[in-house]
Amino acid sequence: MTGGNESCTAGPSSMSYLTCLTYILEEWTGVEDIGDYLSYAFYILWLLFPLVVVFVLPGVIVILFYVSILWLHIYKRKNEIKEAYSHDVWIGAREMLATIWDGHGRIWHGYELHGVENIPQGPGLVVFYHGATPVDYIYFSARLHIMKKRRCNVVADHFVFRLPG
Repeated sequence: MTGGNESCTAGPSSMSYLTCLTYILEEWTGVEDIGDYLSYAFYILWLLFPLVVVFVLPGVIVILFYVSILWLHIYKRKNEIKEAYSHDVWIGAREMLATIWDGHGRIWHGYELHGVENIPQGPGLVVFYHGATPVDYIYFSARLHIMKKRRCNVVADHFVFRLPG
């Protein structure tokens, strides 16, 4: 086993960091040919990686929903006194959440918004279809708020309001 002052690159033959780590693990655990076990573990990790990605995406979205709700709750408690003297204290919260959701949409899904110039200045109606979660509407309203400083109201079925959160 290598001592505290020695390294795997010392001596007549130098070896890669992974080979050095394998030798150290073999000596520490007492298991012969630990490299075979590690290669099997990496194979299983590579095999199950698509399943991990499939479950991570919805998990990140749900966590981001609850972080947004928690952020709004903290923001409300923090600004209760200011609300009596200001006309709209929610501007900062809207900007923050729009930036978070727009960043998530751009990074994770490559979301872009085209044709914003076709939305009239007055009232308008945007009809869209969404999948199992209304994430595309959240990305749309966040991007619209950042680009045009306009808010979008929703007409939805009563089912949507029964979802937790």
